[in-house]
Amino acid sequence: MTGVTLITGGASGIGRLHALRLAEKGKTVAIVDLNEDGLSEVSGQHSSIKAFSCDVTDHDALAQTVADIEQTLGEIESLIVCAAIMPGVELAKTDPAKIVKVMQINYGGMVNATSIVLAKMLPRARGDIIIYGSTAGIVPIDRFGAYGATKAAVNHYAKVLISENRNKGIRFQLVCPPAVDTPLISQSASDGPGILRNGRTAISQMVTPEVVVDSVERALEAGREVNYPGRGKLIELAYRAFPSIVRRVSNS
Repeated sequence: MTGVTLITGGASGIGRLHALRLAEKGKTVAIVDLNEDGLSEVSGQHSSIKAFSCDVTDHDALAQTVADIEQTLGEIESLIVCAAIMPGVELAKTDPAKIVKVMQINYGGMVNATSIVLAKMLPRARGDIIIYGSTAGIVPIDRFGAYGATKAAVNHYAKVLISENRNKGIRFQLVCPPAVDTPLISQSASDGPGILRNGRTAISQMVTPEVVVDSVERALEAGREVNYPGRGKLIELAYRAFPSIVRRVSNS
């Protein structure tokens, strides 16, 4: 593909790495985020990376941003949905509005981006859509109730979306990594699940962004619709077979 890749959450973490990788390969990349410093830093790394400040929870604003991208840069032929927040909270002690906000960003933002871009891709019968879910949407983990619920919704939505749109020329991929060593993790380092509060032990159990992005690239070429980078598939299978043990380890 020679068109534009749109990356939500492209100012940091995995989105940032996707942007830099694609730019190095000569691709035109549009990164969408609200992190102005991050947008400037990433777009400053390569002339083919263009920054767009937009709130993915605002459907109309995002639709206008997508229109602006296609008008100024060209046809969007690939979408990578990374935008997310990951607070560690105890549900009963948390303002419900905060919990709903996490869902609006992680799930609502994904639905907005996917629906807007897919509507443009379907008439063309071509395009790639990569959606980041998580194994956190598979295994219930204490203090990850808000985040995990959003990723369970993302995982389910993406699987149904893939099923409903087979043989229409669009390549889809749902990515379900385990914990990834990115700035997102720092949002839960002090008050998130026990497994993330255990210092170097937690870090040693994470996968790197490079491992995840490598896996995504291989899975896309192989036509794999659901991708579990790192130990993601092991976690998914272990939870099916031994749910109580996996939960106990995750909450330790």
